Amino acid sequence: MQPTGSVLELCQVVADLGPALDHWTGTIGAGPFFVFDVPVLPGQLYRGNPTQVAMKVAFGFSGGLLIELLQQTNDGPSVFREMLEESGHGYHHVMLRGPYDANFTRLSARGHAVAFSGQMPSGERFCLFDTRSADGAFIELMEISPAMEESMARMHRAHLAWDGVTDPVRGLDRLAEYA
Repeated sequence: MQPTGSVLELCQVVADLGPALDHWTGTIGAGPFFVFDVPVLPGQLYRGNPTQVAMKVAFGFSGGLLIELLQQTNDGPSVFREMLEESGHGYHHVMLRGPYDANFTRLSARGHAVAFSGQMPSGERFCLFDTRSADGAFIELMEISPAMEESMARMHRAHLAWDGVTDPVRGLDRLAEYA
């Protein structure tokens, strides 16, 4: 797992999760991926306006880097639909590992604006800064709870134990196998 101050995650936004999962597991060798539906989360804001975004996501590791594949499943305005409509599927954002407030202050001071924000059901804040003028994508910040850390650790253990072939795509319920 990555130390504080490093990139924790790379996210690719896709129109269809199936082909992306096949590419990342079969061609790249990342995985296994754990897939689940994310309902509309509380307090979502898109460029300062309320929105409702639901999605299907898949998380899997490639070495020590967490890969997120994200497919929006409704029509709510969002940074995900924005990028798909402007440039198609592909690299969307990285998530930084580090203190949320300190990173928020640092990115704001560099002139970047929050494009999307909300809260996880358990209360952790998240946001995506629009940094496309610098690198063509977004930067995500998230308060990472101990429960999230444990889920990521289980995904990483699954990655280390994976034979690269068997069950490349799994439900989130399978994380219990890696406690």
